Amino acid sequence: MKFFKSMSEIESKNWNKSAVLGFYTYMLLLFIDQTYILLFESNLLSSFIIFWAGLIVTFGFQFILNLRTKWK
Repeated sequence: MKFFKSMSEIESKNWNKSAVLGFYTYMLLLFIDQTYILLFESNLLSSFIIFWAGLIVTFGFQFILNLRTKWK
């Protein structure tokens, strides 16, 4: 019994692209937050915001890529 449908090759490539973008988003936000902490000794971003921003970027970009693929 399968709970999820299998991803096509194009959907898999879209997921890989969006996962990389999400990872770079996490790294950029963590760098900005850590730099701010070093300079001003207080947090600029909460870990809640960093976590959700990375997830939204990853799944949002995957959704956009899959829509563009279906339109072609």
